[in-house]
Amino acid sequence: MDFIIAFVLMVAAMLASIPAGISMLAPLGVGLIAFSIVAMRRGHALPAVIRMAAQGAWASRVVIVTMLLIGCLTSLWRQCGTIAYFTAYGIRLMPPRVFVLAAFLLTSIVSYALGTSFGVVSTIGVILMTIARASGVSPVFAGGAILSGLYVGDRAAPASSCASLVASQTGTDVTQNIRKMICPSLLPIGLCIALSLLSAPESMDTSLLERFDMEYTLNAWCLLPTLLLLVLAFAGLKIKYVMAIDIAVSMAIAVFLQRIPAPEMLRMTITGFAPRDKYLSNILSGGGVVSMVNISLILLLSNAVGGIFESAKLLALVEGLIARLAKRIGRFGAMIITSVCACAVFCNQTIGIVMCRQCMHNSYGNSPEERNAMMLDIANSVTVIAALIPWCIACSVPITAMGCGLGAVPFAAYLYLLPLCWLIRTRRARSA
Repeated sequence: MDFIIAFVLMVAAMLASIPAGISMLAPLGVGLIAFSIVAMRRGHALPAVIRMAAQGAWASRVVIVTMLLIGCLTSLWRQCGTIAYFTAYGIRLMPPRVFVLAAFLLTSIVSYALGTSFGVVSTIGVILMTIARASGVSPVFAGGAILSGLYVGDRAAPASSCASLVASQTGTDVTQNIRKMICPSLLPIGLCIALSLLSAPESMDTSLLERFDMEYTLNAWCLLPTLLLLVLAFAGLKIKYVMAIDIAVSMAIAVFLQRIPAPEMLRMTITGFAPRDKYLSNILSGGGVVSMVNISLILLLSNAVGGIFESAKLLALVEGLIARLAKRIGRFGAMIITSVCACAVFCNQTIGIVMCRQCMHNSYGNSPEERNAMMLDIANSVTVIAALIPWCIACSVPITAMGCGLGAVPFAAYLYLLPLCWLIRTRRARSA
């Protein structure tokens, strides 16, 4: 009963915080206190509970460092013209009749390069939606294509904090995981490309992009940060070193190509980019280390709660129920159900990943093969399912930024085609 009371308190705090616009830190703090009390009621001393929480939080250190580096890159790629280059030339090259397809491919490529759904939707996503409205493209078609593309990269990019979190939770190597995640996504991406051809506007307004030419010097040097990140990551260099090198190169391009004074460049790397053009500031402003502080603290607290759950065995009953469910309908079927419940209750992709690993670890062994199996099941479920739940921030933040409404969610085909295709594949393997 004490666990149920604590759980209800945390869920109530989360549900209350969403309409009030309060950060998830507050309900997570409520949950941390409530579950700490539950652990003490079950015989654990306060110092032991603090150690449990500290061990859980410590496990997130690598991902937090990665997210802070991503914060640097999201600002620097704005400063050095990388995002502007992709957007400007991508839109100039795509015919109006394939706008939705181009929107999906462009957001997929940039999100894969940048590794952050929020960073991409707040820049390219907003720009594409502006052009879509001016060109007569249905906002729900365009919004669904962009939402799909965001999570192609968020799920499996070399610089993705989500991919790093999945690797840390499953005890696998993020670079090897990225290679393994490519194959399951090929069919869903192919189906999305086919579906994206259904909308064909007759004209396109590109006047917005003229402002890029006034704000930036756009040439091939702007592509270097993206190419460098991808080449070094696929060469097997550790992500933190890849990102450190990429940050240094991006800083040099921002200073020497875009003529941003070094002190201003450093300041914006921390606080976020602010373009000189006031109109572009509504589209391109953001990024920086500061932008990642809140989500880093959310990850820290969610892992602290998870540490208490795991060490104090608070989820033993739930784990047992899910283990029996996995035997009955298959591990990935149980993972899908767990993903929906975790993301619907906790409203957060990060917490959903942590909860899915904790609730389902009994259904997987500890061998490298079993850890890889769990990694793929998590990567093909909760990482994208979170963006299908309207009140989960993985969905609500992009939808709000684009202003396309929840009607775009059913058209985000990648988000449900990926779990569906993987479910069919695992069921065939299970019955073989």
